[in-house]
Amino acid sequence: MTDKSILIDDLRPTQLTLGLEDVARRAKKMALLGASELNVLLKKKSIPYVVGPKKEIYIVDHHHLCRALWTIDKKRALLGEELADWSDLDNKQFWKKMDSSGYCWAIDSHGHRRPYSAIPKHIRELTDNVWRSLARAVRGRAFTNQDTPFQEFIWGDYFRTFMSERLIKQDFELAQKVATSISHLKEAEDLPGFKL
Repeated sequence: MTDKSILIDDLRPTQLTLGLEDVARRAKKMALLGASELNVLLKKKSIPYVVGPKKEIYIVDHHHLCRALWTIDKKRALLGEELADWSDLDNKQFWKKMDSSGYCWAIDSHGHRRPYSAIPKHIRELTDNVWRSLARAVRGRAFTNQDTPFQEFIWGDYFRTFMSERLIKQDFELAQKVATSISHLKEAEDLPGFKL
C-alpha cells in the first residue's frame, strides 16, 4: 500500500484531548528536521484511519503528531492503513461502532465520559490533558509501550486516582517519580504494558 498525503485540515479527531507538553516536544524536534528527514518520519508514522459518514477521514492514532505538524505550520500528513469504511452508517451508528472497536476516546481530561458530539472537528481544538502528558513522560520506566489504542490515556486515568493535577503542574519531576512507583503496584497489573 502507498501512503497518501492529506491535508491535516481534512482529518477528523477521535478523541477530546491530548498532552500539549508532548505536542510541544515533538514540534520542537520536527522543526529542526530537513524536508527529507521529516518525510521519513511521516512515512514511519503514517496515520491509521476509518472512513466515516460523508466519507470524512477519522484518525485513530497519531493525534499528537498531527497537532505538532499543525503547530509548526506543516499542512500535510500521510495516511496509512484504512481500518474500516463505515461511511454507510449514520452518525450515531458510526460513533457506537468506533467506540466498540476501541477507535475513539470520548473521555475528557477529568476522566468524565462525554457525548461523541463533544469530540472536536479539528486537531487544533483538542484541549490539554496533563495526565496523558505524565503517562507519556514515564512510558518505558513505568510501563512498556504496546500497540494498545489510547494506552497513555488509560495509564493517565490510573495515575489520576493517586495524585492531584496540581502536583503535575507544580512539580512534574516529582509527579513522574510517583507515577513510576505506583505503576508497579499489583492493582495496575491489568493495564496495558504493566511491568513489575
